[in-house]
Amino acid sequence: MFVDNMYERLVDQYQSMMFYAALKIVKDRQLAEDVVQESWIKIFQHLNETKIDKIGAWLRTITSRTAIDVLRKEKRSKSFMFDDPSLLEEISICSTNEVEEKMNWTSTIEDLEQYIEKNDKLKSVFDLKFKHELDDHEIARILNITHSAVKTRIFRARTLIKQSYNQNDVGLLKPGA
Repeated sequence: MFVDNMYERLVDQYQSMMFYAALKIVKDRQLAEDVVQESWIKIFQHLNETKIDKIGAWLRTITSRTAIDVLRKEKRSKSFMFDDPSLLEEISICSTNEVEEKMNWTSTIEDLEQYIEKNDKLKSVFDLKFKHELDDHEIARILNITHSAVKTRIFRARTLIKQSYNQNDVGLLKPGA
């Protein structure tokens, strides 16, 4: 009875803090709820084994690390995204369906921008195409380049992003995985 009451008090007191800590990292409400659920499972499995001085900080740490693990799993499962070139163009189309999806895609686009950051020509075309949602003819007019140059730069940006994305994922895989 006492143990059940202790668990209930912990959940009541720290559930919302853990949810917002997870949401800050994963930026998706449903995924944050899953993270909190997984965190509680880990917490209840190890609560009696561990001496804890600052329970709130410990719970936040467990939640944050679980959220990071979930993001790594998600990243590995989405590595196939760039196999089809049309998928990258559909990022802006898919992201307009719901506000939460838009926020997730904005974060993804920001991550993708880091891969092409050093090449100004590719970055400018990428920004106009995927952040400002302009078509190829508008981009060509704005940058004062040909339509085929725009298509070539988009292709090169996709290729560079795919290579960088795959290289970053290699470090996350364990031997034999």
